[in-house]
Amino acid sequence: MPKVIPPSRPTQQHTRVNDASRILKRFYVAERQLMRAYAAWFIKTSHVETKFRLAEHLYLATQNADRLRARVLELRYPRRDVEKKFDPEVLAFTEALINAETPEAFIAGVYGVALPALVRELTAYLSRTDALDDWPTVQVIRHVLTDTQYALDTMPREAGHADWCAYLNGMLASAGGLSSLEPRAALLPDPAFANRPPFQIPRTNTRDPRFRPALFHLPHENKYDTAGQQAWKHIEALDKRVAMQVWSAISHFNEIWAAEIPASLIYDLSDQPWEFYLDFSRWAWDEARHSMMGYRAMQGWGWDIPALIPYGTALYNALGGLLPAQRLALLHYYEEGLLRSGTKQTEIKILESAGDAGSIQDMDYDWADEAIHVGYGFKWLRHLLGDDDAGQERLKALTDEAREIMAAYIRAHKDQPEAQLALYFERLYPVIEQMTQTIPDDGLNVQWSPVVADETVLEKL
Repeated sequence: MPKVIPPSRPTQQHTRVNDASRILKRFYVAERQLMRAYAAWFIKTSHVETKFRLAEHLYLATQNADRLRARVLELRYPRRDVEKKFDPEVLAFTEALINAETPEAFIAGVYGVALPALVRELTAYLSRTDALDDWPTVQVIRHVLTDTQYALDTMPREAGHADWCAYLNGMLASAGGLSSLEPRAALLPDPAFANRPPFQIPRTNTRDPRFRPALFHLPHENKYDTAGQQAWKHIEALDKRVAMQVWSAISHFNEIWAAEIPASLIYDLSDQPWEFYLDFSRWAWDEARHSMMGYRAMQGWGWDIPALIPYGTALYNALGGLLPAQRLALLHYYEEGLLRSGTKQTEIKILESAGDAGSIQDMDYDWADEAIHVGYGFKWLRHLLGDDDAGQERLKALTDEAREIMAAYIRAHKDQPEAQLALYFERLYPVIEQMTQTIPDDGLNVQWSPVVADETVLEKL
C-alpha cells in the first residue's frame, strides 16, 4: 500500500494557480469594462464636479486593470491569452451597467452595486488565498481595494434608482458575482431594463446647465467675433500679466474637450493593444486635471464661475463624429504646437512676472504632461493610420485636414449667440479690475500668441 505523511497544512478551495488566474481574469475584465464605462459617462455627464471625479476614476480603473492583467499573465506564463475569451457573464453585467438611462442612474449602478461587489469579492479573495504562496496577488489586491474604496468615498451620490440597482444585483447574483464563487440565483427577466438599445456616446455635447450655452471660451477660437476680441483687449489693457492669469485659468478650465477626445477613443475602439488604453486613460485624466486647475484658480479668486466664464463645446462637437484618427490629429496638433512654439515657456515667464505662484505651478505641471501627450499622439496616430513608419509629412496632412474641419465648423456657427464672447468679458472686466494690485515693474517684455487651428485669427489679436 502507498504511504504518506499527513499534510503540512490545510488549504481552502479555489486557491490553486488555475483558480487564481481564472478569478483574477474576471476581476480584470470587470475593471477593463469599468474603464470603458467611465470613459462613456465622463463624456455624457455635464455636471462639472461629477465629470472631474469620473475622469479620475477612469484612470484608477485602468491602472487597476493593468495590475490584475499583469498578475494573470504571471500566473499563466507562458500563456498570453489574457485578452481572449472574456467571461460572457461579466461582460453582460458591465454592458448593462454602461447602458444606464441617466448619469444619476449610472452612478447608482457603479457606486451602489459594482464597486461594493468588487470590494466584497476582493476581500473574500484575500481571506481565502494563501498569503505566502500568492503574495504578489495579495499586494495587487490591496492596491486595487485602496483605489476602489477611494472611488466610493469621493463620488457624491443620491438615494434612488432602487429598481435599477436591484436589476444589476440580480445580474451579478445570476453570475455568481464577479468571481463566479458567490451563491447563484436565477435572473428574473425585466424588459424595462433588458431591452434597451445599445449605449452610444454623444457626438455633440452639452455643458453643465449652471453655465450659459457657449461654443467658444477665448477670442483666439473665433476670428469672426470682433466684439469678443475687443472686449478681451479691454482686459489686456489692464496689464499683460493680468490677462495671462485670467487666460490661463479660463483656458485650463476649458481643456475638458481635450479629455473628452481620448475618452471617446477608449470607448469607440475596443480592439486596440492594451498600451493604447493605458496611454489614453492617462491623457484623459491629465486633461481633466488641467480643467480642474483652472476651476480651482477661479474658485480661489472667489468668482461666480457659471455667471462669468464661458464653458465651450465647439472643440468636442466639431470632432466627436469624425474618424478616430481625425479626432486625435487635431488634439495632437494643439499639444505638439504648444511645445514647438514655446508657448508654455512664455506663459510661465509672464506668470512669474505676475508672482502668481499657484498659476505658475499649474502651468509647470501642465507643460510636463503635454510633453508626454505629444509622444502619445505621434505613436498612436501612426498606429491608427496602419503605418508605424508614417513620417511628419503624412501626419501634417492629417492634422491640416482636421484643422480645416474645425475651421468649417467655426464658419458654420460663427453668428450664433453661443459663439459671442463679449458679454462674458464685459461682465468679467469689473470683477478683475477691482482685484488688481500694483507690483514693482520688472521690465517684462515678451511676445506671446496662442496655438490656434486657424492661424489667421492671430492677425486680429
